[in-house]
Amino acid sequence: MREFAKVPPKFWFHSNERKKLGWQAQLVAIYLLTSPHANMIGVYYLPVNFIAHEIGITMEEAWKGLRGLIEAQFCSYDDHSEFVWVHEMGFTQICKQLKLADNRVKAIQEMYLELPDLPFLKDFYDKYANAFLLKNRCECARYSEGPLNLLRSKEKEKKKDKEKKDYMSRKSNDDLIQSLIEQESDPNSVRSLSLKILKFLNEKAERAYRPVETNLRLIEARLNSGITLGDCFQVIAKKTRQWKSNPSMVEYLRPATLFNATKFEQYVGELVIATEEESIL
Repeated sequence: MREFAKVPPKFWFHSNERKKLGWQAQLVAIYLLTSPHANMIGVYYLPVNFIAHEIGITMEEAWKGLRGLIEAQFCSYDDHSEFVWVHEMGFTQICKQLKLADNRVKAIQEMYLELPDLPFLKDFYDKYANAFLLKNRCECARYSEGPLNLLRSKEKEKKKDKEKKDYMSRKSNDDLIQSLIEQESDPNSVRSLSLKILKFLNEKAERAYRPVETNLRLIEARLNSGITLGDCFQVIAKKTRQWKSNPSMVEYLRPATLFNATKFEQYVGELVIATEEESIL
């Protein structure tokens, strides 16, 4: 996640077209420039439900704003891959022209090469090739794969070691939670249920959240408001399926986000229509 984003004051002086499109376009435009999922080149993965959820508007309003910005040529969007390109973002976030010695040249090149085959990728390259000294993909493909394969092999080994350590940490933490559950005299007490929910979250999301007051207090607050154990399990299961494989959202599989009072009510609202697909069993 970027630590900061640049929004030039002239953003508001050149917004006549966006003003005509309505407040949705204005709001989505400023979000695209400051989104936590964005990068400095302005091409990044962004499902429309992210826009709606993080701004706090409906999906219809998010789509209306995005479609308006596309018509105004503020950005491009690929419905299939769910990638957005904010056309001028590379210039506003970086600069108009980089020098060869600038470290950002290499960083931008790597970001460009990591992008999937997007319908607007050629337009992006044509717009920024000279300013950022980009090499096209054909040029980069000529480099030897030998060193890359060696590097990837080392990265895989490190990844396996990390996964092993994470697994042992989760196992130890789950044993602690199970011990606390067994110590509870009433298996249906709020504390006992909150421990079961935390353990379920750790198992589904492959995390190691500890049974400390900071985590348990959030869960207990939801239970005290009338939320059931089944509701909590279903929300965890659904959000895990939606977010676990998404690098931009996986960090939100945590008690602070899932059991936030306002957000949790929204998540429960998504469970109104119960289907076999949404079952946690």
